Formats: sequence, C-alpha cells, structure tokens
Amino acid sequence: MISLIARLGTRRGLTVLIITYLVVFGAILTTLGQLMEVSGGFGILDFDQSYSKDRVREVFGSYGEYGFSLYRRIQLLDVLNPALYSLIASVLTYLLWKGRGVDWLCLTPLLGGIGDYAENVTLFFLARGYPQVSDGLVSVSSTLSLIKNGLLILGVLPLLFGFVRWGIQRLRRS
Repeated sequence: MISLIARLGTRRGLTVLIITYLVVFGAILTTLGQLMEVSGGFGILDFDQSYSKDRVREVFGSYGEYGFSLYRRIQLLDVLNPALYSLIASVLTYLLWKGRGVDWLCLTPLLGGIGDYAENVTLFFLARGYPQVSDGLVSVSSTLSLIKNGLLILGVLPLLFGFVRWGIQRLRRS
C-alpha cells in the first residue's frame, strides 16, 4: 500500500485525486442540500456523533420516497468519498515524512476511511430495512460512527505534525 501511495505522491497524482474528490464531494453536497430541502432540514446520520433508534426514525421518516432516492445517491457517492479523502491525506503525509524512515505513517489516514466504510455499511442496511429499525444495528452503527471519528482524528495527526515540522523548517531556512 505504501508503494501505491508513493506512486500517487506526484504533482499529477495528487492533482487527479484532489480534482476527483472535489467533484465527488461537490456532488454529495449538492444532493445533501436537496435532501435537506425535502426533509425539512434533516441531513444524514453520517454527520451525527452517535444516534439512537428514535433519531434514525426521525431522520429517515423525514425523507419520503424522493428523499430516499436522494439518500441512495449520497450513499453511492460515499463509496468513493472515504477512499479519496483518505488517499489524499495519505499522499500528503507520505510527502511530508518522505525519507525520514517512517513511511508507514502515511497509512494512518486510511484508518478514518476504513472506519467511514464500516459505518456506511451499517447505514446502508438501516436505510434498506426502514421502516423496520433494528436496535442492534442502530447500536453498532452509532458505535462505528464514534470509532470513525476517533480514527479520523488519529489518522490526521501525522499529517498535522508533518505540516508543523515542514513549516518550522521553512521558517528556519528564511
């Protein structure tokens, strides 16, 4: 995996990743805006820190048929989103730490993407089963939401420290 990240660690590779991400995330935001209009301001559960069975019913209950078609579009786009944002962060982390003997640090941003995928799978099954809402699945999904957020924070730390280190080096050279 490190070799793939290294191959993407070129100006062209990073540019392609960023442009693709902007297109996908832009489509998600556009569809999310439409969903919020249809649902009376409710968004998606992905952004909640955790949620209960009542919250799932409240959000999904606000969608209606058209809202669920918009939500399915968001879920489809969200197949690409975690891979793209975690790869961008991984490539940037790789570039910031390249040649320091800690190439493995570039793998940490992938943890957030993996957590996001795990949460997305449970949200897919919750939406697919609606109006039936499983207590166990809500509990697992809500827990995975918290884990995802923790992994995102953990994954971005090497990137942030790399930027700080890079900035300090630039200041010292000036």
